[in-house]
Amino acid sequence: MILESVFIVRGGFWGEEYEFKLLFAIVAISITIFDWKWKDRKDYFWVFLTGAIFWTSVELMLHLTGVRDMPNRYLFGMEIPIWLSIPMQGLSEGVSVGIMGLFITDLFLDREMRKYSIITLTFVIAGMALVMFSHGIYTPNVGGEVPSRREVFPLWSLLIPILVSPAIYWFIKTDNESRKRGLSMFITMFILGCIWYLFYWLSGQRWVEMGTKNPDGTYSNLRGVPTP
Repeated sequence: MILESVFIVRGGFWGEEYEFKLLFAIVAISITIFDWKWKDRKDYFWVFLTGAIFWTSVELMLHLTGVRDMPNRYLFGMEIPIWLSIPMQGLSEGVSVGIMGLFITDLFLDREMRKYSIITLTFVIAGMALVMFSHGIYTPNVGGEVPSRREVFPLWSLLIPILVSPAIYWFIKTDNESRKRGLSMFITMFILGCIWYLFYWLSGQRWVEMGTKNPDGTYSNLRGVPTP
């Protein structure tokens, strides 16, 4: 029991079908270009660039260290190589959340546009529900072959405080207006992330397991962990 690990497991279609991931990436790129042309600023571009580099690096680290196994990766029915799936993963699951969070935040902080932030948030939540339940509700395949199985507490997670320290430093040193914008963006992203994972869990595509990962990459004694 002491040597066992806790795993976050992806089942269903999201872990191996990349059509919706591509759609999320296109939405993020579109919003970035839209704001650049509309507001004549590069804020979204820098969020997009730094988010893409950071989250793609995280996905690459998960792959290289064997923390996350994603053996099946398909785009329009064709299997895609890992060098393509990793940046798509980063763009869809990291960058798109940041861009959408910033977009909703900017609408909300503008009193004249605030109602549009609520409308946008409602549409985004509805869109997430449609995506997650588009294939119906799955029965978790506990201990079986799944699109992705990731350790919850890998050793490299100790580096997280170091990785986020530049953002904390910026938050402390920046001006009040930027701090308010950054905090609001974080809260919006947190809300979107929680709702996304709720839909993920309700659709039967996300669950928690305990067991042992063997040196040869196989697993032993996998069993489900009860969730609320």
